[in-house]
Amino acid sequence: MQGATTLAYEPLPAPTRLRFGADLPDPKFRAPVMRAGAVRRAGLLGRLEQESDRPLILLSAPAGYGKTTFLTQWAQEYGWPCAWLTLDGADADPGVLLDSITHAMTAIGAEPGLRRSFGLILDDAHVLPAAVLRDAVLDILGWLPAGSQLAVSSRCEPALALGRMRAEGVLSEVHSEDLSMSLGEATDALRRSGSGPRLTRARTLVHRAEGWPVALALAGAWARSPESSGSGTRLSGDDHVFAEYFRAEILASLPKELVRFLTRSSVLERLSGSLCDAVLGCRRSAAVLAQLARLNVPLCPLDSRHEWYRLQGLFREMLQTELRRSEPEVEAVLHRRAADWYRRAGDIDRALDHTTGAEDLNGTGELLWENLLAFLGRGRNDVVQRWLSGVSVEGFSGSARLALAAAHSNLSLGRVAVAEQWARYGAVRMSHVPEESGEAERAAVLIVDAWGARAGASNMGRAAAEAYDLLSDDSPWRASCCFLRGTAALLTGDEAEAERRLEEGAVRGAVLAPDAASLCLAQLAVAAGERDQMEAAADLAERARVVVAEHGLGATPASALVFAVGALAAMREGRVDEATAAAARCQTLLDPLDDSRAWFGAETRILLARVSLALGHVSAAREQLADASRLARRTADVVVFGRWFAAAWDQFDARAENALTGVGLLTNAELRVLRFLPTHYSFHEIAQRLHVSSNTVKTHVHAVYRKLDACSRSEAVAHATSAGLLGG
Repeated sequence: MQGATTLAYEPLPAPTRLRFGADLPDPKFRAPVMRAGAVRRAGLLGRLEQESDRPLILLSAPAGYGKTTFLTQWAQEYGWPCAWLTLDGADADPGVLLDSITHAMTAIGAEPGLRRSFGLILDDAHVLPAAVLRDAVLDILGWLPAGSQLAVSSRCEPALALGRMRAEGVLSEVHSEDLSMSLGEATDALRRSGSGPRLTRARTLVHRAEGWPVALALAGAWARSPESSGSGTRLSGDDHVFAEYFRAEILASLPKELVRFLTRSSVLERLSGSLCDAVLGCRRSAAVLAQLARLNVPLCPLDSRHEWYRLQGLFREMLQTELRRSEPEVEAVLHRRAADWYRRAGDIDRALDHTTGAEDLNGTGELLWENLLAFLGRGRNDVVQRWLSGVSVEGFSGSARLALAAAHSNLSLGRVAVAEQWARYGAVRMSHVPEESGEAERAAVLIVDAWGARAGASNMGRAAAEAYDLLSDDSPWRASCCFLRGTAALLTGDEAEAERRLEEGAVRGAVLAPDAASLCLAQLAVAAGERDQMEAAADLAERARVVVAEHGLGATPASALVFAVGALAAMREGRVDEATAAAARCQTLLDPLDDSRAWFGAETRILLARVSLALGHVSAAREQLADASRLARRTADVVVFGRWFAAAWDQFDARAENALTGVGLLTNAELRVLRFLPTHYSFHEIAQRLHVSSNTVKTHVHAVYRKLDACSRSEAVAHATSAGLLGG
């Protein structure tokens, strides 16, 4: 393990020296003895070996990153004389520092002026005044023999001309990210320390420690402690094993104003000068952050310009606990300021994180409501659910917009009954608001009612139309209204009205409500199929699929309709594999839905039954039609269901007795060959397109003939078409 956790020192006598003399304690000039089991940093050692022509090595990292341990390994493995000097406060005197360096070099038989190559290590250089360290480094580099190297280890970045040194190629730099342990190194270190966690737990510990060696050592101690064995126990930075170390090794050396800055800024996941100025109510935060980055603080820059920083996670958790203990009344204020800053910056995700952190229900409700369609329309309902998860029932009932956000979030998940309950909460709160100032919210309640369609398809259309009229012309919610109005018209047999409304919805939702746009396109594909316009249906189904894919809507339950029309279009064109995959995806999305959205479940299952029937999955098609029939009875005045059911059962009666008996036995490989039989391609050309041999194609074709009871290619095509496997 790194740092003080892996090094054993000889007992130190009481320091008595004022200037260099024989009474100096020997350990000052001796590399620490590493404990058995320390992890060898092979990658970093190899990098420095490749840079051995650079005279200066600078290690700059906060406490606990294993700088001393690594330098000990470097000194042992390099195979040359290496002088060691652990600096202390007495070396702040330039004369004492010169004596100390001379003594360290004499101990290995090297002296200034000699041309023999060697290594010189100055450890704990942060204890020296900046000017003293700068002058010493420049002086040493002036007389250091060719091939020798000076290694300087410091908790903060020395005040050297680093830019010029980088440009001249004389500097090797090692920072905290270089000293952070990889998963393999950390797992090995944990195992050697006796923690012995399973790999999955080791991954968690490494992730939480972010490779920080001392944090890993403390995490190992935590893993061995009784409190870590309890179910649900999570490694946290406010655990006493971390808190004690952070206070002693980091905070104790900082001025009070910097500790206050760190503690208050811990409410922020990312830090910048302007953000900290706004949240902490101070000035020149950018300079403070730059200062902290140079000091003994685990603060990582996030960009090359060092404008944004991030506190190490465990350290930040400790600071957050300190803030709650010392200034509990300040935390909510800081979160509100951060929410305002991020809202102005257009970062709604982080603004919501801070409104929830401040337990500001009204602020959370406002932000969620204003941006809800952007989240839902791009498949991000999971983050909406996360923000809603911490709100109590009383919280929802106190904020109309929060309740309506919960209603539409659950509606997107297919939980119509739950959505209706939250919509009632919102409606009650809206009853106290003047009508002209809450039209969008009232429209949202009507949209939930329309999706449920408990009073029938006609009332579904009327509720959607009323919601549409309440909304402004530029409202993205109108796309959902168009889908519901168009669907109601389709279900009640008014195809012209359905097409008009659905086309409007597809246009309105293209940018701001892609989820509604994809459903409008899918429903237009259904309507085109009913008119036997198969090319148009296929084009609309593909457009709907593209919208779902581009906006990450593939896990949204309502997208089941898109996958159903996609499967049907693929089946009509003989793309058996695509049809099978789309149908399976559709079924996965349908399974968890409740029966509250009965019309949707019935329609989608009828489409899915057609695909199953064409694939020869007779029993699956019958089961889907049975479920669809049960759901269809729950939505009044739907006229198309009767026609669709009659056509489906006629298909069964006409085909199940003959062709489907054999078709049901067709393999996927045989179905892939079957779709090429209506074309002019020869068996050899079919084989090239399927990337198989001609003999394989012939074998599959003969199997198709036998199973379809056909004697020729044309007869097989005719029987397959009659069975629904090709065309229509």
